Amino acid sequence: MHPLIAFYSGTGTDHRGRTLSGILSFSNAELETCHDYIQWLFPLLEPSPFNPEAPVLTDELIRAFKSSSALQAELHRVLLRMTQFFGVALRETPQGFELLLPQDIEHCHWMTADNHNHRRLSRMMASLKLLGLETHVAALWQGLQQLAVQHPEAFSASTITHWRLAASGDGCGGI
Repeated sequence: MHPLIAFYSGTGTDHRGRTLSGILSFSNAELETCHDYIQWLFPLLEPSPFNPEAPVLTDELIRAFKSSSALQAELHRVLLRMTQFFGVALRETPQGFELLLPQDIEHCHWMTADNHNHRRLSRMMASLKLLGLETHVAALWQGLQQLAVQHPEAFSASTITHWRLAASGDGCGGI
């Protein structure tokens, strides 16, 4: 079994011996300060320059994720934890999903220009798009666009471009 599938299936660990459930139980402070888990939660087609030990997606892995309801459910669970970390919520609607933004979102830790979490969001959308959660990505991108309009001081043009490309499936620029 591929290490990424084992990790997402609950039978394997990441390069540091952590399980998926263990990472998802990190406190928000741990999620903020630890930088080598995101590449396991949201793998991409190219190696991570920040964590070379993280898995890289292949066509076979993408097919496995897209064809497994259990893996899709775990991806959804991972996304819900990360949206909680960002202080937002993802809600299912009859049309798909929507991102719910709190009134005081400007006080969230990542609502500052050039915050490293903006790259995490790019990675998340790019990975989820590849792995079959397109409706989730659409909701996340729509919510991020709203934030960018409401709080332009918090997001650079480069960040918005990375998000747009990630959400459209046109790449993530090695994030």
